[in-house]
Amino acid sequence: MKREPIFNVPAVVLGLIIVMIAVQAVMDWLDADTASELIMAYGFIPADVSERLSGGVLHHLMDLAADKPDDMALTGSSELAEYLLNQPSALPLSFISYAFLHAGWAHALMNSAWLLAFGSLVARRLGAVRFLCLFALSAFGGAVAHYFSHTEDVMPMIGASGAVSGIMAAAIRFVFQPGESLSGFSLNAAGSYRAPALPLVQTFRDRRTLRFIILWLAINIATGLAGVPLGLTEGSIAWEAHLGGFLIGLLTFSLIDPPLQTIDGRA
Repeated sequence: MKREPIFNVPAVVLGLIIVMIAVQAVMDWLDADTASELIMAYGFIPADVSERLSGGVLHHLMDLAADKPDDMALTGSSELAEYLLNQPSALPLSFISYAFLHAGWAHALMNSAWLLAFGSLVARRLGAVRFLCLFALSAFGGAVAHYFSHTEDVMPMIGASGAVSGIMAAAIRFVFQPGESLSGFSLNAAGSYRAPALPLVQTFRDRRTLRFIILWLAINIATGLAGVPLGLTEGSIAWEAHLGGFLIGLLTFSLIDPPLQTIDGRA
């Protein structure tokens, strides 16, 4: 009797994780100045978007710092604004590329773990191309949400959390369906990734799905608002980006989800 592999990850999920880990390894290997330059280039910087759209934003930040030379926060923002005037970020690529940069190994490994858990389920259902589209759309949605809540922020946002949040939202459209088994790591599993997806309106009426959404929102907002004051994280958490990615994954899943009869269980 042929035995199934105990651990079988879809190639597209494994590939994304390898890329994120490889990027983090390279960032660790580079000197601090070069690593910072790459983050400024490929991280998502809202103020740089505002500068491209309307102009004058970066000079405005520099003027504010000149009026209050003792304000260290404004001074730091002014230095970054001056840097961006000379070295703009890699827009529009940075709407996506920020997702492959992380603030350290803990950040990269945490996002990799969540991508492994939820991405394996979604990738088996969508296939590689559709899965990558969902990942990119969710990353883009996270960047847009972060932009509208931080239009003059010169600090780069990095991390795959927005994209992973979109993958999680896509998963809840079908993993709570009757007969699901959450068996995304099994090569021949006939579980949740084959179950019919809940219609979008029904998603908010299903008690298990709704509980997951409420819990997810509570955790993200709580850690985003209280993480730094409580010492839970060294840097601010872009919870708005998580929300933007989650919303995109939830809303676009029906457009990306292939007809059920075409799914054969192979990644």
